[in-house]
Amino acid sequence: METENYYHLFANGDEAKNLIVSESDYYAAFNLIGVCAANTAVKVVSFSVEDSHPHVLLFGRKSDCHEFMSMYERSIMHHIVESRKTTDGVVLMFDMYPVTNDEYLRNVAVYTIIQPTKDGKSIMPFDYPWGSGALYFRPSWMASVWQLYPDGRMGVPYQAVSISKRHLQSILYSKREIPGNWLICNGFLLPSNYVATDLFEGIFVTHNCYRVFLGNSSRKNEMVINRMVKIHGIILEDYEARRISENVCMSLFGKRTARWLTLQQRLVLARNLKRERNMTLRQIATLSRLPESELKKYLK
Repeated sequence: METENYYHLFANGDEAKNLIVSESDYYAAFNLIGVCAANTAVKVVSFSVEDSHPHVLLFGRKSDCHEFMSMYERSIMHHIVESRKTTDGVVLMFDMYPVTNDEYLRNVAVYTIIQPTKDGKSIMPFDYPWGSGALYFRPSWMASVWQLYPDGRMGVPYQAVSISKRHLQSILYSKREIPGNWLICNGFLLPSNYVATDLFEGIFVTHNCYRVFLGNSSRKNEMVINRMVKIHGIILEDYEARRISENVCMSLFGKRTARWLTLQQRLVLARNLKRERNMTLRQIATLSRLPESELKKYLK
C-alpha cells in the first residue's frame, strides 16, 4: 500500500517562457490548482505562481500526486491553446520529488511561497495574490488579499453553486467540477477552500519558527535549487546562477569571482558548474570568464 508523503512540484522556468503573458493567464494558473485539488486525492499545502515557474507543495500518495501534476500540466496547456490559438512556444514540463527530511521540508515549504520576493518583486509573500502565502499564521478575522480590490473595496465571497455552470467554467478555466459550497471572490477560487493550512502550519509549529524560516538564507534556497537541478536539470535564472558560482568559487579558491582565478582554476570552476549545477554553456562562459568555443572542447 502506498504511503502518503510531501512532494515538491515544479516546472522548468526556461522551457516555460510565455507561460503567463496576461492577467487571465495568472487567474487560470491560480484557479486550476484548486480545480486539480478538487479532482484528485491530494492535499495542496502551499504554492505560488510566477511568470514561468509555478511551485506547489503537495501531500499524498505518489500516484495521486502524479495525477495532480499531469492534470495541472494538461489544464494549463489547454488554456494556452484555447486563449492564444497556439502553444506559443511554451514547453511545460513539471517534475516532482519526495521531501522526507524535516528541516529540508521547512525550507521547501517556505521556498514555494517566497518566490515573488526572492525573484525581486516588491511584495511580501503574504500580500502576493497569486500564491497561498496569505493563509498561514494569520488571524481568522483578517480580510484576505483575494477579497480586496486595488481601490480598497472589499469583495464578498459567494458559493460556486450560486452561479451558472457556464459562468463558473469561465472562472475556473475548466469544465471539471468542484464542490458547490466552495467560495469564489473577485475571480479567485479561494485557496482557503482546498489548501491544507493545518499541514503547513504543522511543519513549523510556532509563529516564531515560521518567522525564522521565512527569511530563508541564500544557502537554504540553494539547497532547494540544487535538488531541482539534479531532478530535472532545470535551467537557473542568471542571478541565481551568479550567486551559486560565487559560493562555489569561494569554497574552492577563496575568491568571490573568476576574475581573480588562473585559467586552470577557471576551467575547474566551469566543470563544477556543469557537472554539479547543470548550468547552460552561456552561463558557464560568463561566470568562468572563458570563451564558449573553448568550453565546448572541455565540457562534453
